[in-house]
Amino acid sequence: ATIQKYASQYGIPEYVPVIQAIMMQESGGAGTDPMQSSECPYNTRYPNSPGAITDPEYSIEVGVQYYADCVREAGYNYGNGSISWAVRNYGGYSEANALLFSQQQAASHGWARYGDPEYVPHVLRYYSGGNPFAALFGNEQIVSVALTQLGNVGG
Repeated sequence: ATIQKYASQYGIPEYVPVIQAIMMQESGGAGTDPMQSSECPYNTRYPNSPGAITDPEYSIEVGVQYYADCVREAGYNYGNGSISWAVRNYGGYSEANALLFSQQQAASHGWARYGDPEYVPHVLRYYSGGNPFAALFGNEQIVSVALTQLGNVGG
């Protein structure tokens, strides 16, 4: 019900099953920050450090608000920084460019790893609501891409 409330508030009520899957990937749906939203730019009540949010409903509100922005910008979630990078360099998301983005970010920060380059397939393992691509990307975008493939033989 909480996810439904905020998904409606932020204009993405059709994404509730995907948001549920994201929350399962992030926390298993448990804890005080089930959406792992503490470091999100929309978190204005708690420190922007891992695990700082102590109000599960607020975590869900912040996470849904952020996801709504990601959906509007690109239709997948690895953070807004990767969206513009993937669109600019590759025309959009792919598992291969998610891995490359992760490797580049880790190297630039001097870290062993950055995020989860397999985030999309990891989330989809929790998703059981019909066509996951329709839920993640929206039917209009799927139709738009499909129309570009008319006449493509063997593709």
